[in-house]
This record gives sequence, structure tokens and C-alpha cells, in this order.
Amino acid sequence: MKPFHFLSRGLAALALGALSAWSFAYPNQPIKLVVPFPAGGSTDLVARALAPELGAALGQNIVVDNRAGAGSLIGSELVAKAPPDGYTILMAGLTNVFLPHVHKNLRFHPLDDFARIGLVADLPNVIAVNAATPYKTLAELVEADQRKPGALSFGSAGVATPSHLVCEMVNHQSKTKLSHVPYKGNAPAVSDLIAGHIPVMCNNLGGTLPYMQGGQIRILAQTGRARSVSLPEVPTFSELGIGGLDAGLWMGLVAPKGTPREIVDTLNQALVRALAMPGTKEKLAKLGAAALDPSSAAFEERVRADRRAWDPVLGTLELKAN
Repeated sequence: MKPFHFLSRGLAALALGALSAWSFAYPNQPIKLVVPFPAGGSTDLVARALAPELGAALGQNIVVDNRAGAGSLIGSELVAKAPPDGYTILMAGLTNVFLPHVHKNLRFHPLDDFARIGLVADLPNVIAVNAATPYKTLAELVEADQRKPGALSFGSAGVATPSHLVCEMVNHQSKTKLSHVPYKGNAPAVSDLIAGHIPVMCNNLGGTLPYMQGGQIRILAQTGRARSVSLPEVPTFSELGIGGLDAGLWMGLVAPKGTPREIVDTLNQALVRALAMPGTKEKLAKLGAAALDPSSAAFEERVRADRRAWDPVLGTLELKAN
């Protein structure tokens, strides 16, 4: 064999040994968890509920970093293009299924350019109104819009976010014309709903429930196959004849594509331990969230199911990035 081949083999062995040692040492510094929405929204609250326990399971601090904008596109792209070393991860969600339908010239794929670590939690989505409005039921809201089509507006966390598309599904199924007012995240939209600047909003349960309990807003319907244990008195959309809204808002951890399998597995094992901790379950329950199966198989199946369910619907909507 030529000396060059011996040298190549030697260098390859050294590189492999260095990578193994580096992987074995992971993590040896704090990990940044990017939340692609503003502070105070549901994704942010779930991330901050998870971070201490996930950090404890890894033996490192988890630093939550809010990178909001473009319906989660900005934060998602930042992580997709980060070094695949396990030190920058993303709290991805259902919005990653929607993004390709909104942005036609993406520089990355919001689903395929990530290594999926594991699902974290699921939250129902709801349609809510300011408590000062006269609408006590979804039927009353629909009737008001049909009397004066387009006069009522709804707020959302941004174009093609779950909060937007839940209300668009209501428009589609009930033939209403509620007009869309996109915000940069759920938190500012909720503030305007409470202040009376918008009469209607679709949002996740975690970001809405405290204000319903405080008497500031009224929730008219919720997504899901069954009523949430946190909101047993409010009917599901399917109970009210609005189809296509059986799924809630899932959130899951992902890393940049190309992250070594050993690191993804380490993160997944830490996530499994973190979700099993009583403190994590209690914090998620207070947000109206339910922990999900964190296995990689469950994550893959959830993404496949969402693509099957939403791709045909999204193709019928005119979605444009704001």
C-alpha cells in the first residue's frame, strides 16, 4: 500500500478519535434554546418551564433566547444555519409545517433541515373574544359576522401561525369573513384583545386561560378530539360542527441537520428524564399543556400526520408573508 494511503488512514482515525472524544465530553458549555416567538407567548412559557429540568438532566445551563419574527421563520433559520454541535437548539412547532406554504423562496427547509430530538408538549388552540363583546357562543360570533361580513377582525401571532390558521379554518368552514390582523407573536395580540383594540383572537390555551380566569376574555371553542381537562366547560370545534381542528399546537426540540447522532441521543435522553420530573409536569399542566411522547418515532409520525392533514387545507388559502 502506498504511503499516502497509510497517511490518509491515520488522519481519518485521528479525526474519528477526536470526534468521539468531543462527543463524549458533550455538553461542556451552556446550551442555547432558541424560541422563535416573543417572550410571554406559549412557546416561550413552555421552553422556560422545561429549561431548568433539561439543564439539570444535562448538567449544563439552558439559556432561552427569543428570536421572534415572520411566524417563527427568523428563529428557525438561525438554528438551521447554526453549527451542528448541539449547543444551539430550537423549540420548533406546528408552524414549521406551515412555513413552506407562506415563504416560497426559503433558504432552508423548516422541517427537513433539522435533526429531531423529541416532542415536548401539546397545547389546545382556542378562539376567544374580549369579555365586553356580546358574543357568548361561537354561533353568535358567526351570526354577527354573517350579518356584516368582514366587519370583525381577529388577531394572531403572525401569518401562517397556528393562531392564524385556526381562525382561517373557522372562516373556511362557517363561511365567515373575519379579517386577519397579524402580530409579532401571541403576547402582543392578547394585549390588544384585552384592551379592546381587536374583538377576536385565536390563540393557544396556555396564553389565554389566565385572562379567561381573570374575566378579561371569553373562550368560545377549543381544538382537540376531546375537551381539555383545563377547560372542560368549553366545547371543541368539532362539537360545534367545525371540522379539521382536531390537532393542537405541538412543540418539540430540534437541532441543526448534521448534528452527530450521539449528541442528538444525549439530548433526547435528557429530554425523557426532564419530562418525567414531577416539577416539569406540574409546570406544563399550569400552562394547559400536556407532555408528549419524546421518542424520535413519535416525532416523525407527528410530522407526517400534520403534513397529511394540513397540506391540502393550506393549498386552498392565500397565505402571504407579512
